[in-house]
Amino acid sequence: MSEATNSTPSDRDVLEGTGRHPDEWFAFLDMAGATKWQHAEFLSWFEANAAHVSTEWAESVTARYAAIRGLTISQ
Repeated sequence: MSEATNSTPSDRDVLEGTGRHPDEWFAFLDMAGATKWQHAEFLSWFEANAAHVSTEWAESVTARYAAIRGLTISQ
C-alpha cells in the first residue's frame, strides 16, 4: 500500500495489490450475497475465489465494502 495519511488504500492501491479495482470486488461480493455475511464468510470467499489475494488485502477490501454498503460485520 502506498504511504498515505489515512489507512484506507486508494483505488489504485487496491488495483495494484489485488489485480482488480474495488468496484469489481464489490460487484463480485454483491453477486455472492455478501451483504448478509459475517467476517469469516468474507475470508472464506476470498480463499475460494481469489486465492492470489493476501489476507491483508482481503481484510482491506472487506472493510471498504462494509463501509460503502453501510454494514456492520461481526467477527
